[in-house]
Amino acid sequence: MKISGILLLFPVLALAGDGAVSDKELSLGGVAIGDTAAAVVARLGEPKRKVPAQDFLELHYDYPGLRVSFNEGIVAGLHADKPGACTPKGVCPGNRMDRMRTLYGPPIVADRDTGRFHEYYGEDAACWLQIPAKGRRVASITVACQP
Repeated sequence: MKISGILLLFPVLALAGDGAVSDKELSLGGVAIGDTAAAVVARLGEPKRKVPAQDFLELHYDYPGLRVSFNEGIVAGLHADKPGACTPKGVCPGNRMDRMRTLYGPPIVADRDTGRFHEYYGEDAACWLQIPAKGRRVASITVACQP
């Protein structure tokens, strides 16, 4: 199966119930996909550093435990690796995986080149929560989007 065929399966799977979340959950540390850079700074303050990015992401703002990625001045990706940057329902890096399942239900488990991820897709399936485990704990949380 070609990669494009695999990507088309994700929206269908997300609509089936398992691995589906409200678009409101595609947020970390109070920052959401689609926020402006000004809104991020108003919410979190000036970043510790600004790092140029490649590909469709142009710039990263680094905060303690949270990386906010931009495309054309709009948040297009988020990554949290410390407990302070949580989803709106309260899933944080370091939580037990059973807390994630209790709050969001069964995930879609995806084996990718970079490892195994527990995934929850938003309503339009263009963005999703990508959560790897470290033992029985949430290692990190990424809000990833298709360009």
